Amino acid sequence: MNAGIMSFTRLASLFLVSWIIACTSDVEPLTPAQREAVAAYVSKVPPSPQHSLDLDFDGKVRLLGYDLDRAQWRPGETMRVTWYWHAVEPVGEGWKLFTHIDDADHERTLNQDGNGTLRWLYGPDRWSPGTYIRDSQELHLPEDWLGTVAHLYVGLWRDGQRLRLSDGASDNKGRILALTVPTPGPQDARGNQHPVPKLALVQTKRPPRLDGSLGDPVWSFANTTRVFVETRQGGVAPIQASAKLLWDQRYLYVGVDVKDGFLRASHTERDDHLWEQDCVELMIDPDGDGKNYFEIQVSPRGVVFDTRYDSPRFPPPFGHTDWDSKIRVGVSSRGNIDDKEADAGYIVEMAIPWQAFSLGGRLASPPAIGDEWRANLYIMDLIADRQQAAAWSPLGTRDFHVPRRFGILAFEGPPEEMLGTNEPLEMPLDISADRMPKPIGRGPALERGVKDTMIRKRVINRRHPGEPAPAPLGAKTVESSESPR
Repeated sequence: MNAGIMSFTRLASLFLVSWIIACTSDVEPLTPAQREAVAAYVSKVPPSPQHSLDLDFDGKVRLLGYDLDRAQWRPGETMRVTWYWHAVEPVGEGWKLFTHIDDADHERTLNQDGNGTLRWLYGPDRWSPGTYIRDSQELHLPEDWLGTVAHLYVGLWRDGQRLRLSDGASDNKGRILALTVPTPGPQDARGNQHPVPKLALVQTKRPPRLDGSLGDPVWSFANTTRVFVETRQGGVAPIQASAKLLWDQRYLYVGVDVKDGFLRASHTERDDHLWEQDCVELMIDPDGDGKNYFEIQVSPRGVVFDTRYDSPRFPPPFGHTDWDSKIRVGVSSRGNIDDKEADAGYIVEMAIPWQAFSLGGRLASPPAIGDEWRANLYIMDLIADRQQAAAWSPLGTRDFHVPRRFGILAFEGPPEEMLGTNEPLEMPLDISADRMPKPIGRGPALERGVKDTMIRKRVINRRHPGEPAPAPLGAKTVESSESPR
């Protein structure tokens, strides 16, 4: 008896949908299977949304509210949102629903117009007055999402037009903001969001000697970062490292001490793909706007890779690789690189001239005391056939290119001990000869595409017997069990 009632109810529902479609639309009719799929989304009974809105679109369609399956939406997660529409009057042929997701600064928009079964089977031009439509969407937030919120805009559009609210409210694109969802970054074990770390950079009166050792007395004045953490959620990292940073009017100085039991660094040429093996990596965003940031990598052999990005990972595949940091480096290894014996680690020292951060023909100046820049430091470590990583600031995602999660470098003046006339802290007359190695040059400038191709060929020619050929340019070349760069 119950089965008969259920069957009758289902047939009645399908009949209702078929009647609605037949009476209200001149577009191509749905197949019986499509009508059955649509039946689950159309009703004559008013819904009860979790969150009420009651937005009136030109007296023809009302958005009654929505259901949401979470209070926060983390990068890399999929969120279900269900919109509840009420068809008041026919809107006319060709009208469709849209959903846009904007970041906090409205600089990135995800288009989700066609997301959901209802969207491509039963658009507003098929809706019958008096019916209620349940519009369910599974929305994915990319792992490289920037900012702390996501703004969701919904509405109806046709041929570049958008149906406006009766009261005229909309943004400057004619869209209606329906809701804003927090998009927090990584959290600790108790669910508390990790703040980005901050490090005070002492101004030095004398540059450190770049010899691959942090034993120079100048480094003793530098503050040390905390031990690097797991790159996603900030837990204990699989490899230990910490860094010291100093600055003067000519250079930013970075010293990184890495504890590594097996050193792998076979790359020997400038701009090889150092992230495939062991290396120290610095990303720095001088003005902290998430754009025009710089990346420098140094291997245990002292090989350098450097590039610049306009925005996260753009331009692909490796940014503006013709950018030259004019970096000076000093490295030392505690062990023999690429042999089969156990090692203890390595130290990388960098001196990066402020002029390297020049953009658009404007010469960059050193920071002033009190300025704050954004930066992050990473360690890449190849063990067996997989890559592991650590970071100064956790990112909440597998991607390293998340400027909003970079730490803060706070530039301070020299400590009181440096203001005297102690001989060890006096500025030498010839820095380059006394303490600084020559800049690592890259040779004649090449077009970016040509240069990337040359780098690619070097990698292909050097791979070991039986090792698969690398993926084409533009593909992700490193898959890490922890975090790809």
